Amino acid sequence: MAHYSNQMEIFVWTEALGCGEILEPCLKSYVTHHDTPIHVYIYKEDLSKLPAHPLIIPRVLTEEFETDGLKKLTIVEAYKAGHRGTATLWASLIKNRDEKYFVHLDADSVFLGDVVTPVIVQLKAGFGVVGTRRPYKKRGNRKFNYYSIVHNFQPDSVNTHCFGFDRTQIDVDEQILTRLIQGQAKNRITQRTFPIIDFFDRVTFLLRRKSGIYYLDSPTQKRSGHHDRKGPIESSMISFAAVGSGCSYYKNPHSATSESYKDFALRSFALYSKYLLDQNIDFPILDSPFLVDQLERLDRSTWTLRK
Repeated sequence: MAHYSNQMEIFVWTEALGCGEILEPCLKSYVTHHDTPIHVYIYKEDLSKLPAHPLIIPRVLTEEFETDGLKKLTIVEAYKAGHRGTATLWASLIKNRDEKYFVHLDADSVFLGDVVTPVIVQLKAGFGVVGTRRPYKKRGNRKFNYYSIVHNFQPDSVNTHCFGFDRTQIDVDEQILTRLIQGQAKNRITQRTFPIIDFFDRVTFLLRRKSGIYYLDSPTQKRSGHHDRKGPIESSMISFAAVGSGCSYYKNPHSATSESYKDFALRSFALYSKYLLDQNIDFPILDSPFLVDQLERLDRSTWTLRK
């Protein structure tokens, strides 16, 4: 673990609004391998689900308390619209907090080593955004259409489950920033002409144009490449997808979303719950031999993998 002389420059955060029960593995493994505080955004009803530790800083959104410029009612309404809730939260943090370097970690991650230091090192070297590749040109399972043609000419973005950026280089207002984080462009022509793949990509490209992007776990810093699940960063964590959503759907089965995404999210939550929460839910687990192998070798006292 690295110790930074100026921790006030660094803001590490995660969020689990409405799905606080998934947090314990993430936070216990985080404090085992890091010495930088992590801010955890939750609702008041989930406060008791956080492990007690000096590095874990609860950021509770209640109706009586306004934190980081964001009121609970704003975020509750936004979260009813899916990713708009996360975008609203992130934009508020970026525009209202003072730290220079932001590092985001997904709440459904398990840490096997230090993932924050490699991100901070490259941010301090001057890069605007740092993370593992989210391929555009070399993305798998692409359909041949207009989007795939345009993506051939776009640089890779970065995955947001473990990434960082220089907050001071984002100079758009909060409302526009919320839209950009969601994937909307400043106008419809730009949005249709330059389509993006996922959440935060438009802001990533904004930062790339200003001061560059650094791809972790990549043998090259060329604009196009592949995502390596066995690189140093990815090998320092067990990464899931949509576990928080699956947890919310399990508790609120009538939530509006696509059936295919709901099925995937519920299967992800079922896998996570079985191995990390020691609870079997009445839903089939995700078919992922790679994740099952990692989970079966996980030592939850040291948060490392057994050989």
